[in-house]
Amino acid sequence: MRDKVGVIGLGAMGGIYTRHLLNAGFEVFGCDLLEAHVKSLAKQGMQPAKTPKDTAEKADVLITSLPSFKALQDVIDGDDGILRCDKPDQILIDTCTLKVEDKIDLGELMTAGGKVFLDAPISGTPPMVEALKASLYVSGDKTAYERCRPIIEGFTGTNYHVGPVGDASKMKILANYLVGVHTAAAAECMVLGIKAGLDPKLIHEVLPKGAGGSTMLQVRGEYMANSDYRYEEGTIFNVFQKDCSIITEYAASMKSPIHLFAAARQIFNSAMALGLDHLELAAVCKAVEVAAGVDRKMVE
Repeated sequence: MRDKVGVIGLGAMGGIYTRHLLNAGFEVFGCDLLEAHVKSLAKQGMQPAKTPKDTAEKADVLITSLPSFKALQDVIDGDDGILRCDKPDQILIDTCTLKVEDKIDLGELMTAGGKVFLDAPISGTPPMVEALKASLYVSGDKTAYERCRPIIEGFTGTNYHVGPVGDASKMKILANYLVGVHTAAAAECMVLGIKAGLDPKLIHEVLPKGAGGSTMLQVRGEYMANSDYRYEEGTIFNVFQKDCSIITEYAASMKSPIHLFAAARQIFNSAMALGLDHLELAAVCKAVEVAAGVDRKMVE
């Protein structure tokens, strides 16, 4: 019999996980602080739950997609948290991006409560998750990971077990470092090409297929080529700023230089200073255009 899945946090990512799992034939329960998220997914077949505890009581395996350490801590150990549910060895797949030490602490808390914690941050933009092209880095008990693989494969393109709790978050830090650097590089490359008289759509068609291609050039380069950075969720810059702080602090703790990332971060700061932070992260290209004296109209 298939495990029943509970998703806690039904926003930009959690909502997509839920839809994929429903399409894959899983019985899914879900809860969120925003009733609109719950109602929307209930129409698509998800069974609503009232609280994290209620979700845990109804499901075998849990998935969290939450914005902060405090939110995850409350979901796990709050008055209506997962640990208030008496289900020994219940597995939690946590897809949040947090500090390594926070994940380790929460893993120990879950273990003390008789449950299993899989530190499993997801790497991919919402459109990549929607297209089943995102990757999940998983760390923690390998037997639990193997049990959960059918579920994980239901909402990701690839997944990897990378070690004990905390190691997946280390891997996500590396991934987010590259996301920042590659997005900034794609923006500068696109603007250089525009100033050289090349069609931005042609740049996007040609370059991703060569040796200089990257996922960010392919995915975010399309936004840049079209000068269309509209993004319904409107929170991606906030998420990136949080991730920037995690990367910077972790690199400092390791005494490891991140010169390229530090430079890229300033470009993103420029985009925010221009009031572009309600748009997709690719809007950093507009900040480069302003610096380069390129006057290209954005799609509104």
